[in-house]
Amino acid sequence: MTLMISIGAAYKHLGGKEKYPTRLSRKPLNERIRKLVENGIVKGVREENKVNIQSLKKHLEFESNILENYMGYNEFLKTFGINTTTNSNVFKVSLEKKQVSSDFEYVSVDYPINREFLFIRKSTLNNFLKEHISFDEAVDIISQLENDSWRWYKHRKLNIQSLQVGAKRFYTRSDFEKLKKDVESAGGTIVPNYYTTKQYREVLSITTTKASLAIEKDYQLNPKKLNGHWKYYDKELVDRLRLSQSELKKIFMSYEEAKEIANAEGFVFGENYIEKEPIDSLLRPFYKSKKTCYLKENFYKWLGERRKKEDFYSVTMDSHFDTFKLRLEVRQIKIDELGRFTNETWLQFISRRLANTTANSQSIESTINRYVYCSEYLINLVNPTNKKEIYSVTSNDINILFNSIPKTDSRILYQYFKKVYYKLIANKMTAFDFNKVNDPLTFEVKSNDKSIYEYEVYKKVYNYAKDISLHKKKAIKDIFKEITTGGEKNRTVNYYASSWLYVLLHLNNAWRNSDFISFPRINLNGTKITNLHWLLENELGDEDVDYIVRQVYRTEFIISKTQVKNYFFCSEELKKSLATAIAICELRNNAIYPMRKTIIDFGNKKQNFSDARRRKFFESFNDNEFIFSSRKMNRSLMSYIYVILSKIQKGTAGLKTIQKMRGHLEEETTNFYVDIPENELNFLTRQLFSRGSFGFVYDTFLDVLQGVEIDREKRTNEILCLGKYFGGIHKVEVISSFLNVIQNDRKTVLDRILSMGLNEALEFVNKIETSQLPSKEENVQCMFAESGCVKKGQGISCFDCAFSIPNYYALSALGASLQDRLNNYLESQKTESEILYNEQRKRARLFYMQLEMFAQAIQRFGFEVYEFIEDSREEFIAKQDQISSLQEEYQLQLSKGVR
Repeated sequence: MTLMISIGAAYKHLGGKEKYPTRLSRKPLNERIRKLVENGIVKGVREENKVNIQSLKKHLEFESNILENYMGYNEFLKTFGINTTTNSNVFKVSLEKKQVSSDFEYVSVDYPINREFLFIRKSTLNNFLKEHISFDEAVDIISQLENDSWRWYKHRKLNIQSLQVGAKRFYTRSDFEKLKKDVESAGGTIVPNYYTTKQYREVLSITTTKASLAIEKDYQLNPKKLNGHWKYYDKELVDRLRLSQSELKKIFMSYEEAKEIANAEGFVFGENYIEKEPIDSLLRPFYKSKKTCYLKENFYKWLGERRKKEDFYSVTMDSHFDTFKLRLEVRQIKIDELGRFTNETWLQFISRRLANTTANSQSIESTINRYVYCSEYLINLVNPTNKKEIYSVTSNDINILFNSIPKTDSRILYQYFKKVYYKLIANKMTAFDFNKVNDPLTFEVKSNDKSIYEYEVYKKVYNYAKDISLHKKKAIKDIFKEITTGGEKNRTVNYYASSWLYVLLHLNNAWRNSDFISFPRINLNGTKITNLHWLLENELGDEDVDYIVRQVYRTEFIISKTQVKNYFFCSEELKKSLATAIAICELRNNAIYPMRKTIIDFGNKKQNFSDARRRKFFESFNDNEFIFSSRKMNRSLMSYIYVILSKIQKGTAGLKTIQKMRGHLEEETTNFYVDIPENELNFLTRQLFSRGSFGFVYDTFLDVLQGVEIDREKRTNEILCLGKYFGGIHKVEVISSFLNVIQNDRKTVLDRILSMGLNEALEFVNKIETSQLPSKEENVQCMFAESGCVKKGQGISCFDCAFSIPNYYALSALGASLQDRLNNYLESQKTESEILYNEQRKRARLFYMQLEMFAQAIQRFGFEVYEFIEDSREEFIAKQDQISSLQEEYQLQLSKGVR
């Protein structure tokens, strides 16, 4: 009887949970079984995810026998010390033609076992090694064999030949004995204790005559000339040099090696950070064109200090103040060295500031470190005084300190000194003259770089980052490399997928770096994507792209610095590239870091887009002068936005929009100028503004611009969405009132739009796309807002108004409001509810106003907008079916005496 079981249950028959304890450990087994079934190696039905357990066990027993008694082709070559790319099929052909010793017994398989297709029986290999000597070993004894002419003559004379195995040659031991006797009988010299020039160079990895002569001179090799003209080197001496060379390689390293290791951990390393050393001639073959190197001991000492510093920054306790005190201890700063008054007031000052802070975690970390540094400065300030108290120092002492420390720290200490001064005055104690203390806010500060990228550079970066064919394979192959290391830090891993996503996000969003690296993970369960192998071979379809990107749109983003709401945007042109990069990063996390909360990972502690990551991502970019900077790209985007808005609308609209995009709580001014060609404005507007507006007003504008003929009567009476998406709604009598309101307002909209000329309509749409029309609700614009709200004083929400122009971000608030209205309406239908007829009629009308807007959103974005309401689509529609006739309900209430 054959037993067909699900592939997922196969592990139970192959060692169970003892061998495969977790779902993650079973995943490679299940994937392997699927491949065996797909390739017909094991019986099963791939479409049904089934496998014949008897067939599977039989094949696994066969594999077990192979692995126990045979060795793979690559291991076979390594046994001979062969480093070759010779294909196993080519070697198999040579075996079949008996070009290689017929004593080798082998097995060839159609499906790889441990990535091998050809296996050699171990016992036959052992016999071969006993009966043969390698050509390299033979040359060590008879060095003349390196001479092709001499070797060819002896082969013919003695009727012997060498045997080729892969890229290596062998003699039978009997043939080699013939050679030895022939050399000795001819009076020749066998030189077993010397290397030829070729061997000497190979042993020490020498590739140039200059390097060879340098070693000869520095280490006094004094090579000999034997057998006429050949040059020989003392084997024992050269072997000692090889050991010395290996030791030197362990001791020294190049600048490139040091920099790569430092960058991999997020540290910057410069050529002069540690002492340089001259390069020994034995190391010259490995340091071509280099003049100096570094002692590894010195480098790792430097690296250890940097790590220690990083570790200091990362230690945390339950409270911010406890973290501050712990870091004081780590840095061996003895706060008790302060006098009693200064100690108490300083710790009290720090404790209150940390308790009252509302900054994000990243900013708090930085602030705590600044307080630690300031503690050290304060100790150094008061130490020279007898009492070690702040009231013993002078204003001049404080000013001298301010001149020698960072302005940020001066500002912190200035606030402390100010509080202490007034406390001392209040207690009638002697104090420094605070009026003579320089205010750090007035210190001259070097201005930061305010440059931006020219628009042409932005466009080049845009086209480069958008290219899926260029980046997808690189990103996935890089992750495969990382998976083989089990997620361990590896200098060959470039974190390419995160770099790709990081750069793409910059092209549409003017965020801060901390907000980019906090980009959340997404769920791929609703897509066709199965794993990285699938994504390597397939392109994302439109449905999967929309599923991924709109999932990000539904995520709530909070600006790390100001803790206000942030907005994600992705243009239509970048959607597929961005979705692909997100999917790759998410699949990486699934495979290596399933518990990770964020999707971007640069492999260093601070999650910096380091020079190493930047160089790798932009290695194919055709501008060697370009250096990517997050701040510079953000400034560029803000400048582009300002220029576009300035062309559309005068005044402060540009600055207000930028302030909102960056989440500024206060206005900040910047000088913006960039030359953007007129023919590029539409493209750039799509990249930076379009937020997915929808609804009757927006759709009508688009129809006008596209030349669609509009039937006023039909368009006014067209309430197509409700019936299409929600079924029978006409049982509620209030629908007629609702239709009248909608029809009247839509007639006003049509009259206004159709009275516009084409240029005016285009200008109006530009205002919509760039969010220049205000309203009372966030993420909603108003058609008539520029001349004042026409519904003012009527208590009507923008969601209840036919003149509103909502966008995708408004769906969260709309969905919550709609759900509440439906739930409250159904609750009010209960017989015990004392709701007047007119009030209930108003509730129904307002519910249907928002339901119409929600239906327009479905028409624009699809049924995924149900993600914004609490009920599922089926539950939501079922609840609407519970809405009863108002007249019947009211008559029932009257009969029961309910008013």
